[in-house]
Amino acid sequence: MAPLVGVLRARAGAFLLALCMGGIGYLLAPADLTAGDYVAMVQAALPGETLAATHGFAVGGRAAGEVTTTTASSSRRLVVVSDAAFAYGLNRSIRYRAQVQNLNGEPVGVAIEQLSSTVYGPQLAQSLPPTAQEEGWFLFRMTMPYGAKVALALLFAVATLWLTEVIPLAAAAMVIPTVVVVTRVSDAQAALSQFAHPIIVLFLAGFLMAEGMHRTGFDRRVALLILSRSSLRPAWFMLTMMGIAAFLSMWMSNTAAVAILIPIALAVLAKIPGGERTSGFGRALILGVAYAATVGGVGSAIGTPANMLALTYLNDYTDAHFAFVDWFRIGLPMTLLMTPLIWAYLYFSFGVHKQPFAAVDRTAYVAELASLGPLQRGERVILFTFVVVMAFWLTEQWHGIHTAIIALGGALALFFTAIIDRDDLQRINWNALLTFGGGLTIGSVLIQTGVSDWIALQLTGLAQQPPLVVIVLVAGLTLLAGAFISNTACAAMLIPIALPLAQILQIDPTLLVAVVAIASSVDFALVVGTPPTMLAYSTGLFRVREIVQRGLPLDLLGLVVLCSVVVWIWQWLGVVRF
Repeated sequence: MAPLVGVLRARAGAFLLALCMGGIGYLLAPADLTAGDYVAMVQAALPGETLAATHGFAVGGRAAGEVTTTTASSSRRLVVVSDAAFAYGLNRSIRYRAQVQNLNGEPVGVAIEQLSSTVYGPQLAQSLPPTAQEEGWFLFRMTMPYGAKVALALLFAVATLWLTEVIPLAAAAMVIPTVVVVTRVSDAQAALSQFAHPIIVLFLAGFLMAEGMHRTGFDRRVALLILSRSSLRPAWFMLTMMGIAAFLSMWMSNTAAVAILIPIALAVLAKIPGGERTSGFGRALILGVAYAATVGGVGSAIGTPANMLALTYLNDYTDAHFAFVDWFRIGLPMTLLMTPLIWAYLYFSFGVHKQPFAAVDRTAYVAELASLGPLQRGERVILFTFVVVMAFWLTEQWHGIHTAIIALGGALALFFTAIIDRDDLQRINWNALLTFGGGLTIGSVLIQTGVSDWIALQLTGLAQQPPLVVIVLVAGLTLLAGAFISNTACAAMLIPIALPLAQILQIDPTLLVAVVAIASSVDFALVVGTPPTMLAYSTGLFRVREIVQRGLPLDLLGLVVLCSVVVWIWQWLGVVRF
């Protein structure tokens, strides 16, 4: 009885903290717009003069046609055009466009930073800079606050629940659609639709295929094949294991990759003279496998949920059209750069280079591999299915079949061939899937209620900073948040904010969203930051303080590599623009 009382008290305290944080979010959020007349004060700061136009429109109604406001000087004029009225509600926005013309009505070339505007209305005074330029017109846009107080309160409360983990992450995620529907911000169909999003289906199918690999023993065969042919000298063996971990994490969950490799690594350590678990080499190897799996997850679109979140938001809310194969140009440079850097850092910081080692015979691994015999039927089916699925993923831009449907087809093939069955469904990481669905839901709610735009507009002062400074600040904030909550939750909270922020600051949305997605996945300092680090800690070889001491320099190194080298590679590859 006493333990139960203690648990209830701890949960009551965490729930109270979540409610308090929700109250803070409610107070900070903007009030909903009210119906009425609004004006946009638009200014164009031109050489020798400033043109200003007072453009009126209505909110809360529907009116046919557009309204145009023109202000002229002796040589130029400022024209502002918008709908006469805008319907008010969820996911509705105020939009208008402005253009500087000569007296003949021809556009005059001006820089985007020369235009500014402020929207005034009942209880509203909001600075609104132009977010894009199209056919000579400068575009101004703001999603109307509607249910914004509920949305921001929900974000603060759920983030607290995710941080404290007083209830499972999936349970906290299910709070989101419940509150959204009960408060009438949205209806049940819209609120729950994200839990059946194609990304959820993609990861469900991916989990099933990974389960098939494990059930047939194909994953162990691959690991033994590599080990039987690789060098067992500490430096090269450590790099090999880290390379395997990074590669596997690109195609299955990084947790599963580490769960496969750590037992193999421990078995190898037991057979290497001087390679005891507690030696510098043993600890460097285990931590290296965990860290490599973490950074390997950013390499492919399905390596970690944050990557697919980034692609989804870019495809849904920008003009981008990214396929599965396109993420390799974004994530793979980070994986290829950080894996050897992590290896070198751990190898020397643990003093592995100073340890004496005797030669190791690979005969045991060759014999164990030989004892498995030729590929069994299940392994052949898994190999064939995986190759076909990968081929279709890599050619998505040619055949147009969605990545999720391809993965689902692969999982169905495993069911029909009896490689997996209904028991495997029970071993799926449903906690991760439901958490992912909740992350998608809160991200959608933040965008549709205008919270994302409102937060981004509060950061317009960053427009005075160089883009690199903005990138470093955003990456640092993301890395800090990702150290305390799951990378999925972190990406779900920050990517919806990064999109409008990029537009307001005139930064390529792909650049800022990719930085958030990757920075959310590369925390090495805290045990709770990523599951692979937790698995390494669970071996009993490390204290929390030691992981923090080893991980903090890698966090800083990852931040530097991402914000300098990787961003430059993206620009060189034509993925982003400055």
